[in-house]
Amino acid sequence: MLTLGPSPFIWLDFDKNGVIEPGVVSDLKTLLSSDMTDLVIMSHGWKNTKDDAQALYGALWEHACQHLEAQRTKKTVVAGISWPAKAYRTDFDAETLVASSSGTQAAGAAAEVSDLDEAKWNDILAEFRAAFGPDSDGVVAAAEDVASGLSSTTAFNLLKEGSSFLQLDGTGADPELAIDGEGIAQAGSEPSTAQDAIAGLASPPVLNLTNDVASAQSLATTLSGLINGPRAAAARFLNQLTYYTMKKRAGVVGVALAQSVLAKIKPASHVNLHLVGHSFGARLVTAAANENLDLGKLSLFSLTLLQGAYSHNGLAGEFAPGLVGAFPHVVGKTRGPIAITHTHNDLACTLAYALASRLSRDMTQGIGDKDDKFGAMGANGPQHLGTDQVITGSTTEFKPVRGKVNTFLADGYVVKTADVDAHNNVANPTVGRLLSAVLNA
Repeated sequence: MLTLGPSPFIWLDFDKNGVIEPGVVSDLKTLLSSDMTDLVIMSHGWKNTKDDAQALYGALWEHACQHLEAQRTKKTVVAGISWPAKAYRTDFDAETLVASSSGTQAAGAAAEVSDLDEAKWNDILAEFRAAFGPDSDGVVAAAEDVASGLSSTTAFNLLKEGSSFLQLDGTGADPELAIDGEGIAQAGSEPSTAQDAIAGLASPPVLNLTNDVASAQSLATTLSGLINGPRAAAARFLNQLTYYTMKKRAGVVGVALAQSVLAKIKPASHVNLHLVGHSFGARLVTAAANENLDLGKLSLFSLTLLQGAYSHNGLAGEFAPGLVGAFPHVVGKTRGPIAITHTHNDLACTLAYALASRLSRDMTQGIGDKDDKFGAMGANGPQHLGTDQVITGSTTEFKPVRGKVNTFLADGYVVKTADVDAHNNVANPTVGRLLSAVLNA
């Protein structure tokens, strides 16, 4: 039997379609049959390998166990999700943002602007092919045509292939993904609009930051990247397709977790279920919690979202006239607390997410903050919930309230260090103490 610290441990390995071996569910049922009281399921995020996931789960659980009773940890099964959140090259615009926020490049400084060189362009194509296999053939060919000559015809074909690749225009897509698909479909509705959209991606982003996002990231008022041209346009579009695909996959795996695992466990005695997710893994476990299924004596107790990479409107019943959050059935379902960390220290959630979520380069002064319609949960916490639903938790003392959405501003402990960026710094002792408080609520 595998263990994670003092607790029995099991891997839940899903493929890209959310398929899991039936034998794993039987193994999990067996583990829970021996008088276990709790099941903690953890999910890693985007760009994480299984080794990355194991390191995350091990460190987070080790720190949480320091604040849990020893007998409790022995009666808790920990299940670690592994899903194909394939790593690929960080978007070169995001790299520019990181460099500027570190002070290694002067924002707005004069510099030579050029397109991607051939070697880097070929690397990007190779990595896209490696991530998605034959399904990427049409998109890659269309991207190569744009790189050779951006025109209304090549741009229109790239958007058409991208829309087909994403398959977000059919039924069943959650509202957040439907909006993603709509943007590409509208831009590709005719050759002239397609050319405008792809041409807009040729230029680097210019961020007019005058809000607290700028302050948190130590960014100057105007920040721009240095890559500009048709290859850059095609590469930025491929980057967005990867982002949208991983966002979609997190939701697919989350629904599969609920339907193919949680609904089939049926423990003989009461077991508290705790779902914990980081980054796109937060989207995954939220999608699982959103499913309305009979779990028998498996009782959803808590949901912990660590720097969640999905819309800050995702839990809202309605965040604008006629617009519903992707996961409107989650709030009120847990017997215990929902706990959410957020901070503008997190460059991935605050800026990279906001950039990747929009096809156009319409950068407003509020980019990344609570007023940005493309803002992330891990940047701003949940938006458009009722005041009776949300508790603003202390940043130093964790006392999450049952039945409420507890938000925790993590400026003091989700921070960049010499070894890890802020977005991935969620397995530290303070976050472990928060998780233990959620389980003990």
